[in-house]
Amino acid sequence: MKNNHIKKNHWLALALVGVVWLAPGLAWAQHDHRSGGGGMQMDTREVLVEGLKVTFQIMANAEHRKMLQDMNMQDDIEAGSTHNVSVVLTDQTTQKPISDAAVSLKVVDPQGQDQIKGLKFEGSMNSYDAYFNMPHAGRYEILVLVKTGKLKRTAGIYYELP
Repeated sequence: MKNNHIKKNHWLALALVGVVWLAPGLAWAQHDHRSGGGGMQMDTREVLVEGLKVTFQIMANAEHRKMLQDMNMQDDIEAGSTHNVSVVLTDQTTQKPISDAAVSLKVVDPQGQDQIKGLKFEGSMNSYDAYFNMPHAGRYEILVLVKTGKLKRTAGIYYELP
């Protein structure tokens, strides 16, 4: 129990530092794209932080399942989850994808409850992803911690679920 409390406090401190430090940058660096090609709905947001472009992609599981089937990929949707959250990391200078990072993601729901997961790299999609339970309408906070070599960077967005 104490270990979970420490982890939660670590993430809270990280989030506060990130919000204070990133807030001015998020105002101009966050781009919102809603793509609906072929009837699919995916929200895409981009954040620039310390030479790293972080692209968040959020998709309801029903849409994600359809996308996986259309691409003849394995349907590995986690039971009890409602959304897939993917993160694409791109070096801002070289425009090359980053595939060797350690990536953790925290989702805070409108009631303040959080979920924290390590994201796994999906080579065929060049993204890191995991499934999360986002069942309530409202504003979610999505925070990512990226470790590449000795560098640690944080980025975050808000996601409004109707």
